[in-house]
Amino acid sequence: MAKTKVVHLVEDLKIGGLERVIASIVLGLDRARYDREVWCLVRGGEIAEQLADRGITVKILGMKGYHRPFQIVALARLLRKSRTDILHAHGYFGSTFGRLAALLARTPVIISHVHTTYYGFKKRHVLIERLLSLFTDRIVCVSRAVKRFVVEMEGINDAKISLIYNGIGEPSLFEGASDERITRKALGIEEMDIVVETVASLTPHKGHQVLLEGASVVLKGHGNVRFLIIGDGPLRNELALHAEEMGISSKVVFAGQRKDVASLLRLGDLFILPSTEREGLGIALIEAMAEGLPVVGTRLGGIPEVIDEGVNGFLVAPGSSHELAAALQRLIMDKALREKMGQMGRRIYEQRFTVARMNQSIDALYDENARRLQR
Repeated sequence: MAKTKVVHLVEDLKIGGLERVIASIVLGLDRARYDREVWCLVRGGEIAEQLADRGITVKILGMKGYHRPFQIVALARLLRKSRTDILHAHGYFGSTFGRLAALLARTPVIISHVHTTYYGFKKRHVLIERLLSLFTDRIVCVSRAVKRFVVEMEGINDAKISLIYNGIGEPSLFEGASDERITRKALGIEEMDIVVETVASLTPHKGHQVLLEGASVVLKGHGNVRFLIIGDGPLRNELALHAEEMGISSKVVFAGQRKDVASLLRLGDLFILPSTEREGLGIALIEAMAEGLPVVGTRLGGIPEVIDEGVNGFLVAPGSSHELAAALQRLIMDKALREKMGQMGRRIYEQRFTVARMNQSIDALYDENARRLQR
């Protein structure tokens, strides 16, 4: 029997939660049943390179803008020429361009994967999503919060939606060969320090400004705490300057973009994701839980679906540096609580958020539609 051709379409494949989820899905598909490809609309990135190294066909389409209709026609021609059976589109731009092109190409199965909430959508965005949903076979939502947004804000039929939580693998698919050699000393952190970690792009909605303000409160009473900020982005210099102005720069380590995230997490004592505007699920939280860390996050988006309040961590109000500091202080002062919550977090990860569980659901979704292709 011929393989089912699946194309995953996304804007780019830099290092990030959405991109790692795509890679995990693609690498987890049964190569005997599926012909797997990943197409990047604009550019590639680190994850694209890693997928190519693992034998996955990655195409960089090099689109120059989002307001050129002929590019949709060109994409449709590529889909038709490649005889794509299932288009699995990710993110807003990927899903919009991909579904329009798939309609023109008469691609048999169209799937849209929604990774976050877009409360900044304008009326035209909502209208486009609603219209495209009529021609979409399934819409995958990564959390109940995202599903609620799609149903209530976009007015999309609940029957079209599949709830599939993001999952991460173990060990990470994206760890480099030398990761195990990373030490606290290499980062300028003392062995006796209590290390608070975060992993996120340095962009406004991730809440690093609030984290630094909370850190300044924590450090007034706990001089042995270090904050390890993993990730990079446009706010890097601004955040470093802010830490310096508050007099806490010696206690904050900006580790930059890293491929050895799991290894860095193993150096920490607790984890925080201080997002302030949107968060589909919070894959960084799941990564921390997989490493047995207690977690703190905001009551935002899908985060409360990852953190069971008082069980594997604490939830705080978005933007509240005082609540954030109080939650951190509670964990910093109680090692037994950190260990207990870390153990519970690991258990919740194993029950809800493994890559095997996610891929089983994706495979079932594909299988359902692949059978329909054969009718």
